[in-house]
Amino acid sequence: MAAPPPLKPVVYDHDRWGWVMVAVAFLSTFMIMGNIKGLGVLLIPITSDLDADLWLVGWIAVMYGLMQNCLGPIVGALCRLLGSRRMMVLGAVLNTLGILLTAFSPSVLPIVIFIAGLSGLGSALLLFIGMAVMATYFKEKYALAIGISMMGLPLGMMAYGPLTQVLLDTYGWRGTVLLLGAISFHLVACSMLVQRDLSASSANNDQYQEVSVRDEDEDEETQVDESESCAVDATNTAEQGSHSNPDLRKSKARICYESIMAAMDFAVLKDVRFILLVSGRCTAAFAFSGFVVFMVSHGQLQGLSKIQASILPTSFGVGNVIGKTLAPLLQQVGVKPSMTAWACFGTVLVSASFAAEAFVRPFAGQMIFSGLMGLGFALEYQAVDVMVRFLVNDDRLVSVLGWQGVFSGAAGTIGGLMPGWIYEWTGSFSIAFCVYGGVTLLSIPLFLCEAVYAKRMRAH
Repeated sequence: MAAPPPLKPVVYDHDRWGWVMVAVAFLSTFMIMGNIKGLGVLLIPITSDLDADLWLVGWIAVMYGLMQNCLGPIVGALCRLLGSRRMMVLGAVLNTLGILLTAFSPSVLPIVIFIAGLSGLGSALLLFIGMAVMATYFKEKYALAIGISMMGLPLGMMAYGPLTQVLLDTYGWRGTVLLLGAISFHLVACSMLVQRDLSASSANNDQYQEVSVRDEDEDEETQVDESESCAVDATNTAEQGSHSNPDLRKSKARICYESIMAAMDFAVLKDVRFILLVSGRCTAAFAFSGFVVFMVSHGQLQGLSKIQASILPTSFGVGNVIGKTLAPLLQQVGVKPSMTAWACFGTVLVSASFAAEAFVRPFAGQMIFSGLMGLGFALEYQAVDVMVRFLVNDDRLVSVLGWQGVFSGAAGTIGGLMPGWIYEWTGSFSIAFCVYGGVTLLSIPLFLCEAVYAKRMRAH
């Protein structure tokens, strides 16, 4: 039997198609996060037309974001079993279909199914797989690549807000939803541009962790055992005839089950560095979601006009965009900051901005601290993304991102609910913002512990 052809070596940082995948990842985050912002603008019109409770319709947007994150491990398994491109194309179709069907919904329940179910699953397929595929093209330039890709988040939220309002005034909420679905359909074409398949990617990673190597060896041994088991089953089938069919079916079912569990990659949860980094990211996610939701309301309670308060998200978005470009710009001039120090600096900036934002009343002051908060969140998230990227091989990265999404999504959901509860007790968001500032500081010892642990692992 001829030997299998050798794997084609992966070329990092010099494959121009990698920048095409950066554009695909950018457009995915731009449209998906923009749709979340659009749902917020359409909240009151949908509530009035369907004669529903405001909180119930508001939970649709929450469930949409929650489904994106909670389905991360499943998305990783599907990608590793069935391939990257076909799963991204499926995700784009589901995302578009869910939005389009919403325009014809007679009540709230179908909207929940379409937005949270179809669009939620579709957006999860797009985001996690798109980011994982994009990462396989970069190492030294990964900070720049992930920075450009994640710029879609603030830019999409800033662009879709006024766009949705203009469409709403012209076509009504149902016509607006149809147009938003038509815009999202462009992600189908973007998904067709995917070339690398994470189910068959190379294991080349010079920063691959020792614990991960052991996991990979165990997976290879399992695959060898399964192959030998299949050969034995085939021999027994030939000797025993039809009497062995139930055993053969049982063996196939077991192999299928083990393949799915291996694709879910539960071994990630045993990685100490992964746990430390994701725990630090969760503290930021806890504060991020609540601030994005309530920053405008907090501004109004601090004495700003509706117009002034509505500008605060723009300041936050501008600061976020600037933050995503700082590390790549420093690298271009020969300065390579430690990602641990970068994450800690961003954390301190976020915490200080929360403490100031809780009590500052002038419009100029709130604009400045909203921008600084966007800057701090960008630095922290980008640093964690870069550190997480080099924990595992390229083919396991989609699983790592999926599990990270589960924990970050859960933290963000809890953090998004907390300010509403505190407001009911105190009539203000100031205490909630102080809590956010304190919680974000908890990530600093986690990042420092991860750096110490990684140094010891390299020493051994």
